[in-house]
Amino acid sequence: MAVQSDTLAVLFADICDSTRLYHELGDGVAHSLAMQCLNSVTEATGQNGGKVVKTTGDGAMSIFRSVDQAYRAATNMQHAVRGGPLRVKIGFHVGPVIMADDDVFGNTVNLAARVLARSGPGEILMTRACADTLLPMQRATVRLLDAATLKGQPDSVEIFRVIGDHENGTTIIASSASKADTDTAIVLQYAEKTIRMESTAPSILIGREARCRILIRNECTSRHHATIEVQRNGFVLTDHSTNGTFIADRNGEQFLRRESALLTGDGLISIGIAPHSNPDGLIEYRHEGTAASERRSSVLKKPTHHERAPAVFTASIAANRAGHHFQSWN
Repeated sequence: MAVQSDTLAVLFADICDSTRLYHELGDGVAHSLAMQCLNSVTEATGQNGGKVVKTTGDGAMSIFRSVDQAYRAATNMQHAVRGGPLRVKIGFHVGPVIMADDDVFGNTVNLAARVLARSGPGEILMTRACADTLLPMQRATVRLLDAATLKGQPDSVEIFRVIGDHENGTTIIASSASKADTDTAIVLQYAEKTIRMESTAPSILIGREARCRILIRNECTSRHHATIEVQRNGFVLTDHSTNGTFIADRNGEQFLRRESALLTGDGLISIGIAPHSNPDGLIEYRHEGTAASERRSSVLKKPTHHERAPAVFTASIAANRAGHHFQSWN
């Protein structure tokens, strides 16, 4: 038996909820649909320089010489099944492998399988090892999802998700604002901390892990719950969590779960809990012109009650404390 070692990107793709499919459609129809789906996976693998190592009834394992090839294959797979009756989830990792008897073994394979297990319908997940080697245009489409402790791995693993396209797991929710003023900053206030985020600033991570810029310790908050980052159209909040994130502004209240939304005007962010049930855990945000930034530091002392600029915040928090929903602000 010839044994070889190499460094490869290992990708797993699985059909979601295949058991229900066979139950509802019957064996013949379900099998036919599954084979069509797996054919799409196989074609995308070959078209991007990869090789299918093996298939099961509802999934496939492929290998690629580069992460770039795996990324392109994954996006092609999702595009091929979009709009059809089946949905696919994908996970991949890159690292050393052992090849023997037309199969691939090693910790890289095990970790790729664990990443797949974290994925959901329509999602593409990858490890940091993959994200860090993507081409710049590809890297711009991935966001940190979580730092997870995976079975069989001694250290936590940072997992990234491909976002920004409606066939993937994260949806960008349109805002009434067509384009944000580039000469603005956003001010975030939580507890005793106020952060001013300029349009050139790095992303801000919200969660219960110690390294999060906005640290929220409660049972409803994920370790890496959400991020706020600068995109072309303004400041965008992306939820990465299980419990979701609430945003309330003058247009009402919206709930995000693995989705993104543009932050406009003044508003409130509630992590994992509905705003009316979370009066003491709200993150306030407001937009300001950059001219004011020359007179303010990046982290400010929390102002007193009468100094807080947008009166709407005070009124809304008071309403929350009274247990009222705020569907719109006048």
